[in-house]
Amino acid sequence: MNELAVVGHITIDRVITVTGSRTQLGGPPTYVSLVAQRLGTPVRAMTKVGGDMPSAFLDRLMELGIDLRGQIAAGAATTRFILDYRGAERRLSVASVCEEIEPEDVGEPPEAVLITPIVGEVPPETASALTGSRLIALDPQGFVRDVSRDGSVRQKRWFNEGLLRRITVYKSSERELALIARDADPWRGLRRIRELGAEVAIATRGGEGALLLTRRGRYRIPAYEVAEVVDPTGAGDAFIGAFLSEYLRGEDAAWCAAVGASAASCVVETAGASIGVSMRQMMGRAEEIHDAVVEL
Repeated sequence: MNELAVVGHITIDRVITVTGSRTQLGGPPTYVSLVAQRLGTPVRAMTKVGGDMPSAFLDRLMELGIDLRGQIAAGAATTRFILDYRGAERRLSVASVCEEIEPEDVGEPPEAVLITPIVGEVPPETASALTGSRLIALDPQGFVRDVSRDGSVRQKRWFNEGLLRRITVYKSSERELALIARDADPWRGLRRIRELGAEVAIATRGGEGALLLTRRGRYRIPAYEVAEVVDPTGAGDAFIGAFLSEYLRGEDAAWCAAVGASAASCVVETAGASIGVSMRQMMGRAEEIHDAVVEL
């Protein structure tokens, strides 16, 4: 299995900080491809964007190896998020949502797929159509989001046993895991995901790293300490993109998680979907992280 299919919306993000605001390309396929391409894994986006996608962003997606032919809904608006980082916690709101990704949009199940909705764009029937893939990864961030009439985003509970029983790799934030597993203890939550059938279950913890549970044991994955966090947008997508790139090559899950944590650290050091360090530096960080992994 070489190619990784990523199912979820590409977005246009407005990022607001204490120093001002900017508009940038976003969405899981963008950040996953950013890191996977560096690691030698081609990414195929199964997505929908509107006719309002700026040509500069389309060019950037082409640079990342993302082909949008047949996936541009000319009469629709691209999914747009507003990410406000001026407070202690990020405030997320939605300005527009593109068309849903339908079963006919994904066609035959790919060999390896990451299902990663961000705002309800992957309906249950589409997720079901992908369960024939040999490797199914899930980042359920969009399943636990509820959008109010004013566009503000709140989290909600979600649980789809049928889908969770088919996945190979699960990754979510610790907070999202609590909403899905209905348990505030992350290790118990990860164990519940594993008991449903996943080979690997991961809970990311921002600057505190990640928790990893596999059939071999449980591990605490440290974060790489960066000099300055410029833009935390896309860190989770970078993590799972790098993790899966290594996992598809048969690497040990702890090493895959170390590469994921390294990729996340590289992404947060720059604004938008870009990485300012070399491949050698990124893998050097992964080795440092791997050396500090704690088996519990």
